[in-house]
Amino acid sequence: MKRLRRRHLIHAGLALPLLPSGSQGAETPFDAVIIGGGISGLVAAWRLQQAGRRVVVCEARPRVGGRTVNLQIAGGEPIEGGGEWIGPQQDAIIALNEELGLKTFPAFYDGDTTYDVLGRVSRGLIPDIGVGDAAGFARVAWKLNRLATAIPRGSSWQAADAAALDRLTLADWLNQQNANPFTHAIFRLATRAILAGYPERISLLWFLHYFGAGGGLLPLMLNDGGAQDQRFEGGSQVLSLTLAERLGSALHLATPVRAIRQRTDHADIVTARGTLRARRVVIAMMPSDIGRIAVEPGWSRARAELIRRWTLLPRLPIVKCALAYSRPFWRDKGLNGAMQSDRAPIQLIFDNSPADGSAGVLSCFLSIAEAPELADRRTRPERLAREVARYFGPEGLEPIDYVEKDWAADPWSTSCLSPLVPGVISEFGPTLRKPEGRIHFAGTETAEAWCGFMDGAVRAGERAAREVNAALRG
Repeated sequence: MKRLRRRHLIHAGLALPLLPSGSQGAETPFDAVIIGGGISGLVAAWRLQQAGRRVVVCEARPRVGGRTVNLQIAGGEPIEGGGEWIGPQQDAIIALNEELGLKTFPAFYDGDTTYDVLGRVSRGLIPDIGVGDAAGFARVAWKLNRLATAIPRGSSWQAADAAALDRLTLADWLNQQNANPFTHAIFRLATRAILAGYPERISLLWFLHYFGAGGGLLPLMLNDGGAQDQRFEGGSQVLSLTLAERLGSALHLATPVRAIRQRTDHADIVTARGTLRARRVVIAMMPSDIGRIAVEPGWSRARAELIRRWTLLPRLPIVKCALAYSRPFWRDKGLNGAMQSDRAPIQLIFDNSPADGSAGVLSCFLSIAEAPELADRRTRPERLAREVARYFGPEGLEPIDYVEKDWAADPWSTSCLSPLVPGVISEFGPTLRKPEGRIHFAGTETAEAWCGFMDGAVRAGERAAREVNAALRG
């Protein structure tokens, strides 16, 4: 194996002033303080700034982007270490891209996909299975899609049978349908890759909520023409970097918020660099990460329980890795670089090469919990290269670079995904978007459409900005 060069995360690179110590804005409070410099928080701040509001964004990390981050491979090409794709039905992020002048390019899917399902490796448009298995999967998928599209979009808890659906796991429901082993394997593959969890633990209602918010199973599971259709020129973090440039000195990096103290006519936001005063606050974070912030007076019972339940989710710890090659050699073999598996150690491989094909990049998701042999970061690149070679040929043994983002080790994110267990969304779902006093909530988990995706983050940020504007006018 050629020597691999380590790369570090690209930080925002913005020389923005940080808060000095002491109380800021005590006499003239800001209109809003936004906590979280991911897509949702930045969108909320920018929309408020466009409306003439005085805003500040406090981001704990030394970079913007939240759960999107660019990694850099040999040659300087940015490779996504978090969320990266958008699809043709994601109108909010498409409109924002046009507004900001950002460009996308088609993800590469030309050629055969490789499957490793039920211990059998095959290649083609679909796995090599019998007619009976295919028919059984189609029957169950059709029923599940009908359920997903029938519940209120983004408000699954309003469904007439929400409580009953939320008592079941996805695996319970599949068993009730007498799903065949192939169908179980495909949904295990899907939930591991999309939700970082197992069908035996994920709430059926949450599964329906998540997929229904994206318009059903097909848009989320499709690559070409679905939710994985396009990639950003410059990597997905470019969206946050561009918004950060627009916000200018209103953005404060490396500024974690420690407490929010709600008063009669304002809120005091205590940060590591000082205290801010604002009329309104927007928290743009995953529900579990809100628990890092002390609140006076305390959260409502429902909010406190939502945060607690979200924090305790049994997630698979996900690492997103990328192996770089001098060229995309798999394309010469009629392969599109995609591999999908229902087994460890690699859940998913996909072609993540630059648009011009000047280098070959294969990215993958893996969980150390499922593959303890990959726990050692020093030997991980070589072991992953062997897996690539097993699926795509001996050229896979010769990467020229390796980068990764271990989301389980990120100090400011509980995880990158949310495999909600039974009994949460039906009872506490209404709390997701409900303001508490002067505090409003954004983040992709609160989106009514495309929950969990970058498009959902944009929608949630714009909704929060509208709420704050309305409250300030009132």
